[in-house]
Amino acid sequence: MAGVSASVRIEDDGFRAALEALLRRSANLRPVFAEIGSALQASTEDRFENEEGPDGRAWRTHSPATLLRRGSGARKLRDKNHLYQSLNWRASRLEAAVGTNRVYARIHQLGGKAGRGRKVEIPARPYLGVDAEDREMIGEILNDHLTKGLRK
Repeated sequence: MAGVSASVRIEDDGFRAALEALLRRSANLRPVFAEIGSALQASTEDRFENEEGPDGRAWRTHSPATLLRRGSGARKLRDKNHLYQSLNWRASRLEAAVGTNRVYARIHQLGGKAGRGRKVEIPARPYLGVDAEDREMIGEILNDHLTKGLRK
C-alpha cells in the first residue's frame, strides 16, 4: 500500500497464548487474518462516517477557507470520496493490514504542511488504528477460530 496503512501484529498483547494455540492447530492463519482485516476495514469506514479517530476524538473542523469553498455541510476527508473508496485490507499468514494506496492519505492521517511552499497546515485526522472495540473484536475472532478447532 503506497499511501498509508496500519498493521496488526499479534505479539505480547494478551492474544499471544491464543495465537500460539491457534498456530498449533493451523499452519495457515490467513483466513483468521483475512477476517480481522475485513473487520478492521469496516471499523475504519465507521470512523469516516463518525468523523473521529481511533481514540474516539472528533476530527478537527474545516478551515474557514475550506468551508467557503465546500460549504458548511462538507464532510471531512470525503470531498470526492476517493480516500474512503480506496480503503482496503490485505492478509497474510501472520498479519492483517488496512490502508489505502492514495499518496495524500499520509498527510490526512498524520497532519503536516502541504500545498505550494508548504504554507498550508493540514490537521491530523487519524482514521487508521486499533481502538478498544477493535481489540475486543480481534480477541473474539481469535477465540472463535481457536474454539472451532477444539470443537471438531
